[in-house]
Amino acid sequence: MIQRTKPRITVTVDPDMLDEIDSFIRENAGTDRSGVLADALRCWYAQRLHEALVQQHAAPKSPEEIEERAAWKRIRAAQMPRSERKYNLREKA
Repeated sequence: MIQRTKPRITVTVDPDMLDEIDSFIRENAGTDRSGVLADALRCWYAQRLHEALVQQHAAPKSPEEIEERAAWKRIRAAQMPRSERKYNLREKA
């Protein structure tokens, strides 16, 4: 497997935040500043993805999406026996 070289960057942080990072590193063997910042960036990126997903689902549905949902609902209903639709029951085998 080819291992990619990570690009090097310079980051300016608040001195109090750096003290917190360094304190965390002292208390957690095997960690370093790069690892802490990489974890922070992964958390930031995960939050951005979550926000994008929330916005996508909160957005008004297009007429095509509304019709497609209605079509799938009709298909599901057609496959379900009447008593199961009425009482939301599954036949027991």
